[in-house]
Amino acid sequence: MDIESLSAEGKRLHAALVDKGIFKRAGDYAARPEDGAVTYAEANPITAVEKFLGYYDDKKNIAFAPSISFNTDLSIAQAYCRYSKEENADSIMLDGAIEERYTRRAAKALDNFRRLFRIGGSFKFYIKRVKRYGLGKGLGESAAVAAASAKALAANVFGERAAADDFFVSLLARYASGSGTRSATGGFSVWVSYPGMDELECHGARLPVDLGGFSFIAYPNPSEIKTMDVHKVVSGSPFYETWVRDKYRKIGEIIDSDFDLGVMMKHAQEDTFLLNSMVTSRGIFLQTRESMKIIEAIMSFREEVSDDVYMTADTGPSIVVMAKSRKLLDKFSETIGITGILGTVAGSPRVKINGLGESDLRKFIGS
Repeated sequence: MDIESLSAEGKRLHAALVDKGIFKRAGDYAARPEDGAVTYAEANPITAVEKFLGYYDDKKNIAFAPSISFNTDLSIAQAYCRYSKEENADSIMLDGAIEERYTRRAAKALDNFRRLFRIGGSFKFYIKRVKRYGLGKGLGESAAVAAASAKALAANVFGERAAADDFFVSLLARYASGSGTRSATGGFSVWVSYPGMDELECHGARLPVDLGGFSFIAYPNPSEIKTMDVHKVVSGSPFYETWVRDKYRKIGEIIDSDFDLGVMMKHAQEDTFLLNSMVTSRGIFLQTRESMKIIEAIMSFREEVSDDVYMTADTGPSIVVMAKSRKLLDKFSETIGITGILGTVAGSPRVKINGLGESDLRKFIGS
């Protein structure tokens, strides 16, 4: 892969977003950790437009190309963070359980955090996911977990101003999940990332999108496939380099369109099929019989009724159907005969700093 040309393209897109006043470097804040401090934050998940798979630098979580998504209200990640001066006592509890894969991700994120800000002590995270559905893969839950945890961490160590800086929170979220960068900035957002990028500028930014009548319906479907496993193998696809390189052109088109919703929905659908082809070339099948029925219904509706309805899906068989007209989306919903979840675009993570203590934490854990 020609890393130099990707870096040059990344710098060009980066500069264009800076010139438009959309992107700027995260703030610089003084660390003031207090033993026993407890903070709380919550964040929403993302659904991708221009998708992300594979890291250029998997230690600092810098991607090969930028990506775009929008936040949804399909679930909420709630996160408490407690700081202790005690060393080597980090922990993370998710939905009442401690899982090794989440502990590993937390350890990586916190190791990077300490490297950047030279902070000792330990952090304990207690996280819950509140979903509007039962089982579903590919609806951005891990991004919400990363963003909520990063917001709570920023509040705990750096205070209210840092927690209110979406760029800074997005930067911290990246070390737990690349997609968390976009969950942390809310709305429609872009994660600016490319080979050779300064890690302190590698974060998300909210895009000035006119939502108009934008509506979407999600059709959750479960899967045993783990996104991290896809990240590990996808770069071996013969299509991967072409997919990454084309990402720069397509995001450039979105910027040039002034973030037109029609352009973004079209790109989201195209990228869904490209991603599935690329992952299939590595022997991983993202779709199921249930999700294929939905895809077929969308394609039939586009052909027979209106092509102003689009679909998108990430690394899972959950399908999201989008339109700029709620009326048109309702019409599709009536024809498919499968119950979906009507969603809305969600904003930035929310935080609570003052007045929290051990009793709040115990209540949360016990609930």
